[in-house]
Amino acid sequence: MRSNSHTSSGSGICAVGMTVATRSLESERVTLHSVNKRVRQKSKRRGTGRRAAQGAKLYKQGYRRGYDQGLSQGQSSFGLVFEGVSIIIPTYNQRDYVLKCIASIEKHTPAPYEIIVVDNASKDGTAQALLRIGGVVRVAALDVNRGFAGGVNYGLMMARGRHIVVLNNDTLVTPGWLDNMMRCLDSDPKIGVVGPVTNYIGGDQQIEVPYREVEDMWSFASKHNRPDAKKHRLTDRLVGFCWLFTRELWERVGYLDEGYAVGNFEDDDWIIRVKLAGYELAVAGDAFIHHFGSVSMKALGEQDYVVVNQDNEQFFSKKWGNPHALVAETNKLALREMLPAGSQSKKQMDSRQRISTQGSADPALSFRRSSVFYPEGSFISDAKGEVYTVVGGHRRKLNIPVPRGISPVQIAKPELLSIPAAEAVESTNEIQAWPLEAHQLRSSSMAGSGSHWPNGTIVAAADAPETCYQISGGKRRRFVTTYAFERWGVHSAHIVHVPAEQLRLMEEGWPIIAPPQLLNEDL
Repeated sequence: MRSNSHTSSGSGICAVGMTVATRSLESERVTLHSVNKRVRQKSKRRGTGRRAAQGAKLYKQGYRRGYDQGLSQGQSSFGLVFEGVSIIIPTYNQRDYVLKCIASIEKHTPAPYEIIVVDNASKDGTAQALLRIGGVVRVAALDVNRGFAGGVNYGLMMARGRHIVVLNNDTLVTPGWLDNMMRCLDSDPKIGVVGPVTNYIGGDQQIEVPYREVEDMWSFASKHNRPDAKKHRLTDRLVGFCWLFTRELWERVGYLDEGYAVGNFEDDDWIIRVKLAGYELAVAGDAFIHHFGSVSMKALGEQDYVVVNQDNEQFFSKKWGNPHALVAETNKLALREMLPAGSQSKKQMDSRQRISTQGSADPALSFRRSSVFYPEGSFISDAKGEVYTVVGGHRRKLNIPVPRGISPVQIAKPELLSIPAAEAVESTNEIQAWPLEAHQLRSSSMAGSGSHWPNGTIVAAADAPETCYQISGGKRRRFVTTYAFERWGVHSAHIVHVPAEQLRLMEEGWPIIAPPQLLNEDL
């Protein structure tokens, strides 16, 4: 998105998100400790009588029992999903804006929701002001600025809603905003992400407005937001100032890439991955929200903003190359991969079921996980260091030491868990090296038809050495860029140069993309 936060390197978190109950408990602990101190002071003045000592003992027992019960309830409810919306707002040094944003949500959102504000180490008292609000507002006060992508990711980790909204801190939501966006999302199971229209943004989501002052905006918005399905339209791009999507989509697509500093282009990156997963994008033209406009990015100053924007644009280009061509090619592959019975299943399935499941039971919709675009035989790990190998679209946990020379690529826990599990690896004989060194392959194994080349081999055509492929299941799978190639630990020593004619005769498989960078080890 067009980011709402500065960023800096480093790690560590001083305060995680708190539920209202947790904050109440923390407040109670402070008060009770104060009371206990006064009790002890009175006991000293009156002497250490048996009644005072017994009272202090009972107090400690009661406090410990209450604390343990609260901790147990918090642990048992962790991970439970509620039938509502988690609204994630990353912020940095924009206390007044975020407080106005929250007030507008509370006034104009009748549906069940929770608000998760991720404060990127603001210096203006944002976190303290938010903690005083209480209610449905949960706060994560980070001790380091993780930028827009890092802030959103932390909020996604905390989110408990069936649906998720990512929202800029410099916005004001209006009557009917969420209901109208939800109708658009539910109108077609192929739609994965919905965005509103606004007064200030790039792309086709910006509309002409008649007002100049915010006070005059509300009457315009109430008239504009009358439900009208004819104002819903598909689009190729949604700017990340406001997104609505399902938890199911997030579990398939994963977190934002934290390789983008501060903000800009991380929203384009995530939207490319949404489209690769097979989803479509839509604009709810009957849902208007006011956008003050990139207040945190403007606070950088023009010179710093230009530098950040250029760096992120270069990173985006290095990671994706030509993303529009990539999406088009992937959609063509998806049509070939669909089972012939898919169209029949689509006709027989009840339309309400298709909408409620967002297409998960409909093979014709062909939604895909991020892991589909990861190389066969590669090794991945979670933040705890548990290592898996990806084989045939499944993850196999290594119950043996990681073989020498293998460097697993870390991915987020939700993404890891979304990959179907298979039997664990109990012996080194069950796995092969990754990537295969070119000198390990016998020349005889690379002779003849390309369909018989060893699975996992990295190849390049002799006349186009800059484009590399992995051989998998008799298909050639293209690394979309050199960055993706290197991100998976592949280098020139792994490449086998083969006749271009043989390579081109092979059927094309799913492209191989780079997984997102995650700088927060808690994800």
